[in-house]
Amino acid sequence: MAIGVDLVLATRPNATTGIERYALNLFAALRKIAPDTVGFIDESSSVIDGPGLIRVKGGFAGWMSLPLQGAFRAQAVDILLCPAFPPSAMALARGIPVARIIHDDFPWTRTQALNLRGRVLFKHLEALFAPRYAHIYAPTALMSRNLSAILRRPVETIGNAPGLDLTKAPAVTTRRRQFIAVGTIEPRKNYEAPLAALHHLPDDWTAAVVGRKGWGPVADAWDDQVRRSGARLQWHGHASDEQLLALYQQSACFVSMSFAEGFNMPLVEAGSLGLPVVVSDIEIHRSVAPPWARFVPLTATPDMLAQAVSEAAAIPIAPDAIEAYRRTFSWEGIAREVRSRLQP
Repeated sequence: MAIGVDLVLATRPNATTGIERYALNLFAALRKIAPDTVGFIDESSSVIDGPGLIRVKGGFAGWMSLPLQGAFRAQAVDILLCPAFPPSAMALARGIPVARIIHDDFPWTRTQALNLRGRVLFKHLEALFAPRYAHIYAPTALMSRNLSAILRRPVETIGNAPGLDLTKAPAVTTRRRQFIAVGTIEPRKNYEAPLAALHHLPDDWTAAVVGRKGWGPVADAWDDQVRRSGARLQWHGHASDEQLLALYQQSACFVSMSFAEGFNMPLVEAGSLGLPVVVSDIEIHRSVAPPWARFVPLTATPDMLAQAVSEAAAIPIAPDAIEAYRRTFSWEGIAREVRSRLQP
């Protein structure tokens, strides 16, 4: 079976977040086990290279017109895998079988956290198209269950894994008295909680935040937040993989107080690198966090969260525990799972 992977929007410049990383890593793993797999990417993209890449017109216009583009038609794929964004309506109109990976239920459960484009793409179009998808997958059992109830059809679990190549992480020398938080600046990530906790930690503690500015009140006020926090808050914006890996290795603790997540890829990356972890006590974190994670209720006060961060950072993590956790998540395993389910 010839698999085509729609990476057009996932490879647009300066737009790499969790779902884009998922798509790129899954494609890279798929082409290793199924060399006839091809990925359609934005013609101006520089985020992925290697075999099997077909450059097409990019952006939203290119995504919508993908099935009409000559480079797409020349490939004669048997199924179009959409691991980041929904397919264009033209793909369904032309009868192309689509396998869709939906990462999260928050477009339905937390609609107010999305901007207009997000609501159209990830809620309205998704719900409209879902009955016509040949397959729907989700990265975790929790999301499979929730999405199946929302979309009223089976959603299968295929897994998730770190977005970064962890073998490229620099060696740990000295960890700073710094916690790291990673993710788009948007309401669901609840950045207010760790930043409030920062001011209840000793003055030599800093926070490193990695993520592009997204939407909602937190994004609107973000520049003021950075200015008010001074040197204690270091915002790295859209950091490169190398920069992010270095920041993980320099930090004393990873913190995520998200209200909701589909998986939380940065959490798994941080745990796989052996960082102490402090996370909100939500179901998805209970299912994917490392055994040494500290769970903090969303109702915790800033001083309670600060205490959890301080205590977690002080306890070393055993190397064998880190290695065991790291083996839990594998892109090759996910690729083989997808490949086997797509076989007729």
